[in-house]
Amino acid sequence: MASGKPALTVCLSPRAEDDLWAIWGDNLERYQDVHHADGYLDFLRTGINRLATEYGEGRPMAKYPEFKFVTLKKSRRGHGHFVIFRVSESEQIVKVLRVLHTRMDVEERLKKELDV
Repeated sequence: MASGKPALTVCLSPRAEDDLWAIWGDNLERYQDVHHADGYLDFLRTGINRLATEYGEGRPMAKYPEFKFVTLKKSRRGHGHFVIFRVSESEQIVKVLRVLHTRMDVEERLKKELDV
């Protein structure tokens, strides 16, 4: 990592874990292939784990600048998933809050969840 920032511990919220398993289930249902579902879950987890050192690459969310996001896509075309996270350098953690499909209105969903 070029910035020289320390590696942080990546942890997933219960909702983020639920999101990943729902994504796995959706892939299994859509493609009828457990290997495909496993492969996509591995792809997402690899991208999430990179946040340990690449958390500075996240972009702040317009309405919630305390949260950042990265977009994970297997190809330039098509859809992917937003990984929404919060960085606490003092606690040395990257907390992944949600993993949501790029078709979703993420900020509206967060507004409902945060009750703001």
